[in-house]
Amino acid sequence: MSNKNAKFKILGVFTGKPAQLKNNFITATKKSAQPFIKLKKDSIENDEVANRKNHGGEMRVVHQYSLKNYDHLKKSFPDIAHRFVPGSFGENIVTEELSEDELNIGDIYRLGTAKVQLTVCRRPCSTLNLAYDDDRILKEVVRSGKTGWFFRVLEEGTVRIGDYLECIESPFPNLSVAKLHDQGYGSNRFSDREFLERCLATELLDKGWKPKVVESLR
Repeated sequence: MSNKNAKFKILGVFTGKPAQLKNNFITATKKSAQPFIKLKKDSIENDEVANRKNHGGEMRVVHQYSLKNYDHLKKSFPDIAHRFVPGSFGENIVTEELSEDELNIGDIYRLGTAKVQLTVCRRPCSTLNLAYDDDRILKEVVRSGKTGWFFRVLEEGTVRIGDYLECIESPFPNLSVAKLHDQGYGSNRFSDREFLERCLATELLDKGWKPKVVESLR
């Protein structure tokens, strides 16, 4: 589907610095609320990455999550529902709406005074289990595909609470973010060559997805 011309209100913006969890793991996944964030071409001002080998980069400057996805996690794990608060999933912006099945690779948005383009869904890892102090989280995020998604920055700018994420162009309306996740983690992994070739042709796959897609197409 295409979200062209749709607008979604920004309910929270977040940045984080590497910190040690009680299990001694260092991560910047848990982020703190800010009144605004400044988007640069390759980073967000005052937002840091703990593991630069596997995280960060120009294809995933901004991470978005939604209250819709948080609600899914709360219902899946009612015993720890209080832990699923905005900023805890590592996101930089949060909206009430949106999920991976409503989005496409390449969608272009006006975000505050910035202009961004959706690149890929997040490849979830065991950091989520550590961040929420629960070994069940990663498995459910992988199963459900509630991973969140990334943007690259086309035009630098500032994003404030109350600003809008407005879709202004959808150049690849059939490249579903949810399908990319399913191709990477579903029962028929990397099976749709035509879809994967089109994803690769966008030149928007990041350093996590691109090598795996390239390898699958050999």
